[in-house]
Amino acid sequence: MPPLLRLRDPTTLLPSLAAASHLRALHAHLLVSGRLASPSHLAAFLASLAASNHLAYARLVLPRRPATLLAHNALLRALARGPRPGLAFAAFRDLPLPPDHYSLNFLVRAAAALAASAAEGRPAVCTEVNAKLQAVSAHGAAVRCGHAADPHVQSGVLSMYAALGDVAAARAAFAEIACPDVVCVTAMVAALAAGGDVDAARDLFDGMPQRDHVAWSAMIAGYVHVGRSREALMLFDEMLSAGTTVGEATLVSVLTACAQMGALDRGKWVHWYAGSRGMQMSVKLGTALVDMYSKCGAVVTAMEVFESMAERNVYTWTSAVSGLAMNGMGTECLQLFKRMESAGIQPNGVSFVAVLGGCSMAGLVDEGRACFDSMDKYGVDPWKEHYGCMVDLYGRAGRLDDAINFINAMPMEPHEGVWGALLNASRIHNRVDLGKYALDKLLAIESENDAAHVLLSNIYAESQNWKGVCRVRGMMKAKGVKKVPGWSTIEVDGKVHEFFAGSKSHPRYNEIELMLVEMNRRLRLQGYTANTREVLFDIEEEEKEGAISLHSEKLALAFGLIALPEDVEIRIVKNVRVCRDCHDYTKLISKVFNREIVMRDRNRFHHFKGGECSCGDYW
Repeated sequence: MPPLLRLRDPTTLLPSLAAASHLRALHAHLLVSGRLASPSHLAAFLASLAASNHLAYARLVLPRRPATLLAHNALLRALARGPRPGLAFAAFRDLPLPPDHYSLNFLVRAAAALAASAAEGRPAVCTEVNAKLQAVSAHGAAVRCGHAADPHVQSGVLSMYAALGDVAAARAAFAEIACPDVVCVTAMVAALAAGGDVDAARDLFDGMPQRDHVAWSAMIAGYVHVGRSREALMLFDEMLSAGTTVGEATLVSVLTACAQMGALDRGKWVHWYAGSRGMQMSVKLGTALVDMYSKCGAVVTAMEVFESMAERNVYTWTSAVSGLAMNGMGTECLQLFKRMESAGIQPNGVSFVAVLGGCSMAGLVDEGRACFDSMDKYGVDPWKEHYGCMVDLYGRAGRLDDAINFINAMPMEPHEGVWGALLNASRIHNRVDLGKYALDKLLAIESENDAAHVLLSNIYAESQNWKGVCRVRGMMKAKGVKKVPGWSTIEVDGKVHEFFAGSKSHPRYNEIELMLVEMNRRLRLQGYTANTREVLFDIEEEEKEGAISLHSEKLALAFGLIALPEDVEIRIVKNVRVCRDCHDYTKLISKVFNREIVMRDRNRFHHFKGGECSCGDYW
């Protein structure tokens, strides 16, 4: 240990001192030198002990009959900020004097930290139930002790309820604050945004005379939370223009927005921005990058980021496994999952959903079943999503009897995901009878599921059963169920362009129309004929071809051929499952125009090249 007298602040040694004898030596030095005679120095020493994980020693040093709570509050503050904020509650109960407003402020901050830990899914620190109990306890203590009106305590209570996601309680706490400062307003913006009321959050945000980076980040995260990614990116642009410091939390939200929209160029820019600002590749930032690149179809880059990370947690591994799965790389997905196990990372429920999805996409039935059976080894009880994945696994592979037997053996009542998977399998293998059975079961749970109605209509249409199509359409009309409009987006020069089926509103539509004519001409020379089996009307074949010729992905594809250089991949994001004709059409376009095309639909990625698709026509 270095000579103590040469150190300006001997407490800086605390983190490196493990032996009790060394602690006692440092303590003795501080006593002899007279430093601990000062209440402020004693408080600093106690805070340093707690922050250095020497809590037991800190309790021994605490004065038993103090004149003030300065030392005890210093300990409370350190515990509230530490890795185990729940310890602050025991320290609060042991206070030798009535708590003052500082004591209550630190107790409420500890409750807020517990709530944040529960929200982040860290049950080792605090469960959601315990976090709520501690929050009520802290707020009650503030009221009982007469400090509930203290501005710092009010701010802490508001932040605490915001972290819990209790918007009603946060609103009530906010209403009691006479003159809310920036911290309070920011906490309220975060609470409203996290609770899904982003319009109210935006009104409050726009009314702020001053906004710090926390307020901007909370508002951006709120937009991302409710899927309003375009507005999130627009607000991020405003944040940059305002010159506000951009931190890691903001970039993680922006990357999530890019992932939702499939905005690869924008995501690449964020990656560059983080590097240009000297930001370290933390676990959170790296995981967000892996997720963004995967969901934009750039799986090679996603894996490069993954392999470059110095530290990875279960979420990082799961994001990479999921990325391979959604891009149809089932074998690689399974290999990475096994590598994850070998690295000593215990998979969680989401990890198993990802690997089962990968096995399903690739038709790896036996391997998927083995993964499902291994869940018990890790103490993971199967969720309803895992059962849905297993039915999908059997169903896609044509093992419909196994799928039905699996459903019948489930220890719980089959849910909508299970029946939806069986309905999709019925479409793939043209089993009208089974599809009708699955739909009846599904509608008993979700009577207004538009996708299920449309899927059965497709099954009837493919078998030319127009009475069945009309019957399903009649059911939809009677229930007021409307089909979700199909849309596709494509990113060009950092701007995302959106197309709806049959829409002619794009400013370059005349060029798009000419390109569509050229595309159809060149494809017909290759022998292409439109696959109209999924058209839901009993009309003439020529009319059917017209009905599918303006599907949103074809409009986006035509625009991509016009607007993007020949050596640039065309990347399209679609909100619903791609139909068979558009799938066949895009395969041929990739061959005839010699372009690589990446399309993300509701279920998976399709990588088109040279007239082939990565899904092997299995989707």
